[in-house]
Formats: sequence, structure tokens, C-alpha cells
Amino acid sequence: MTMLARSTKLNHPSGSTFETPLLVPSFSSKGFAFKKKTGESEIKKIFSIASEYIETAMLVSAYDLFHAKLEPIQRAITEITIVDSGGYEVSDFHDLSEICLPLVHTLEWSMENLQRFYDNWPDYIPAIFVSFDHPKKRQSLQDQIEAARSLFARYPKQMHTFLIKPEKKDQQKIPINSIIANVNELRSFDIVGFTEKELGSSILDRMVNIAKIKHAMDDGAILMPIHVYGSLDPITSVLYFLSGGEIFDGLTWLRYGYADGLACYYQNYAAKNIGIDRNDDFVKAKTMQENLSYLLKLTHQMRKFLLAWDFNVFKGNAELLRDSFDLLKTKDKRIG
Repeated sequence: MTMLARSTKLNHPSGSTFETPLLVPSFSSKGFAFKKKTGESEIKKIFSIASEYIETAMLVSAYDLFHAKLEPIQRAITEITIVDSGGYEVSDFHDLSEICLPLVHTLEWSMENLQRFYDNWPDYIPAIFVSFDHPKKRQSLQDQIEAARSLFARYPKQMHTFLIKPEKKDQQKIPINSIIANVNELRSFDIVGFTEKELGSSILDRMVNIAKIKHAMDDGAILMPIHVYGSLDPITSVLYFLSGGEIFDGLTWLRYGYADGLACYYQNYAAKNIGIDRNDDFVKAKTMQENLSYLLKLTHQMRKFLLAWDFNVFKGNAELLRDSFDLLKTKDKRIG
């Protein structure tokens, strides 16, 4: 029997190193307000404020940077920067933390645009480039692998994440059985990624599927981490960590306040933790800052868990996480 939660040390071609688990604050223009006259996204202001407080890792979109929805990144703001390929911004796909379904205002985006952007990324900023995906283009898993290999061959000075997507337009979930059957093909990459929503139809389904993929990777001695896109909160991030995931990103830290082991409506967070007399702009900025501190503490808890496998390190959620993990074990007899 085995335990799937773990920490992996990753060596970047630049010579820098970093360790998982990683809880990664994300930035995206999608789902945030923009000025109709100028087209300027609210995310530009948010990024300028929040980037002062982020140290270890962040995720930004090549689409947003290419179209100047974010200011150009000219220095290493964090130890590692994950550069997403822009598929999320140009799709009508919404992650599970979305509280409404905003209209998507997209500009041109293609593999050529992405390559142009990656070509101009400064070598001195350690990054993880993500493989291209576009909602109008679906490919077999093998074709996705070949396309990602071809793209990443251009960028040996950066790390690479292969983001696996559904094979057909009418499919909502990734091809789990095909991934397991072709797991040895993943050796070409540094990290393998999946969006939370496409891993299954419930939290337990997603936990089981992450565990299945991780077992197959372990059986093949493939030691790369799994990145779950769209999961960044005090509960599901830990549940997917227990199932074999190691890198987690999302926009919840911009939409909610983290308190008492939960992600809550930020006005309630303000009333309880900041004060009902503070204006909304201050509340948003303060909540973001405190959320980043919470993510750092949660990362420490996850790493501490690996030392003794003690659920009590997850203060406030220990019983829930233990019970959920026990339920996963009923579905997966290989877990100790």
C-alpha cells in the first residue's frame, strides 16, 4: 500500500530550485470588470497591488500579457512564474469558484500568438510554460503530446507543463483510461496538468482520478508532479494533495476571504476580520494580503503533514479531511 501525498524538489534550467506542494495565486482578466472605453481590465490594478506580497510562485496568462491586460513582466517577481497558455481566457469555460458567468470578450489568440509571446519571454525570469490549448481545437491525447513536445523544444531554458484536455468537443472530461495507458509518454515533460472541473463530476471523482493517474505514474517511475488548475482553497486543495496532486492554482483568493478553514464571501470576511467601517477597496486589498498569508500557512501545514501523516495539522478541517481521505481509501485499495 502507498500514500500519494508528497513533496517534490524541482530543478529549473536557470539553476534555481523550488519544492512542492505549491499553492499558486493566479491572475486572469476573465471574470473581472473592465473599462468599456479603454478595455482596461480590473486585473491590472489588482496585479500591481498584490504582486508586492507574493514571493514563491504566481500564475499569469500569456493571453493577458500579450494583449496588455497586465503590465509587462520585466523582472522575477516570484521564485517561479507559471505562464498559462491563454485557453481559459478565450473559452466559455468557468472554474468551480465562479459565482457568476460573465460575458467573455476575447481578442485574437492562436498558437502563433503564444509562440511569439514565449519567444520574447526573458531567459532571466524562471518560468514554467504551459502547453497550448484552445476551446475550438480538440485533439487526441497522442496529438496533444506531439504538439506540446514540438512547442517546448523551442524553449529549453524554461520548464514545461503538459496540460491535458478532453479529446473531442463534445467531451467534458479528460480521457483517464487513455492517460493511464499512455503514461510513459509523459516523461517528455516536467509537470502534467489538469483543470479541476475536467477531472470528474464530484470532488470524490476528482480525487479518485488524480489517485489513478498518480498510481500509474508511480508504477512507471515517473516522478513529475501533478498540477490541478482552478483549485486553490483551504479544503479542496488539501483533498487533491492527499490524492496525489502537488501544485494548485486558482482565483478564489481574489474572490473570497480565507477564514476558519473556509473560503467565504469577502463582505462577511470583512465584517469578522477587518471591520464594517472600512471601504470596499481597502477590504479587497486587505483580504488579498491576508489570503496570501493564509496560503503560506496552509503550505506549511501540508509539508508538516508529510512528516507524521497527522491530520490535526490542518486546524479546523482535520476531521473533514480525515473522513474524506477514508472515503477515498474505500475507492482505492492501494492507499495505505
